[in-house]
Amino acid sequence: MAYRRFEGVDQTAKYARYRPMWPSHVAERVLSYLEEKLPAPHDRAVDVGCGSGQFTQLLAPHFNHVTGIDVSDNQIHEARKMNPYENIQFKTSPAENLPVDSQSVDIVTGANAAHWFDLDRFFAEADRVLKPNGCIALVAFTIHDITVDANSNGALLTQLVRDFKNTLFDANCWAKRNSGQWETLKDVYVPFADILRDNSLTLEYETTLADFLGYLSTWSGYVTYEEKYPSGTLLKTLENNMLKALDTTSPETKVHIKRPLYMLLARKPGP
Repeated sequence: MAYRRFEGVDQTAKYARYRPMWPSHVAERVLSYLEEKLPAPHDRAVDVGCGSGQFTQLLAPHFNHVTGIDVSDNQIHEARKMNPYENIQFKTSPAENLPVDSQSVDIVTGANAAHWFDLDRFFAEADRVLKPNGCIALVAFTIHDITVDANSNGALLTQLVRDFKNTLFDANCWAKRNSGQWETLKDVYVPFADILRDNSLTLEYETTLADFLGYLSTWSGYVTYEEKYPSGTLLKTLENNMLKALDTTSPETKVHIKRPLYMLLARKPGP
């Protein structure tokens, strides 16, 4: 990858623990596009920038072999610890130099990772490893569009999270590639003629407030903020304000998280 994040031991452990799993309907949408010209059974998928393997696991039931690839040794270590599937292997490698044979792969995926790639080199590698009619599937959610709901106070909870995010922006703690256009894949163009953008899906899940705050602690902007201002008070203040809004003292209180998903699908030319 041209841009590196989430590589320290503590950071990758948090990433593995708190990053949400991807819903099954995302895999179903990806497969429906793939199978328009490359029908099942499917042999091999490669998930690039896999982190601790949440999206990689989503692919496992649908392919004979799945390879998760990340530039970080520590992320790959966490992915291997979390992996329940015998048909998944994880390898350390940059997105721009995939350790995969040419024309051997049905699909190359990248989930919330493409904004860190050197895209020209990544797409050249994807073109090399994909079979004719094989597909690229990039999926993303952004830091901007989180909705937090718990009974009637969802608007306040959502605004508290937005204020937290804006504080990180005001402190210049976000990389340019965390901008909305990058994260929504709006500025990403695949060099294939057959391209589809689908923004119709959502990511929704129930979690505890404690785990949601743990997820926020994995944001690269927050990690940078803590490096610049190592007090720990920003996230603690958010926790106190959210507890007050929830009228509870328990961080184990449940909240419902909803955010839009952005999908970019592209097909390599074939017969």
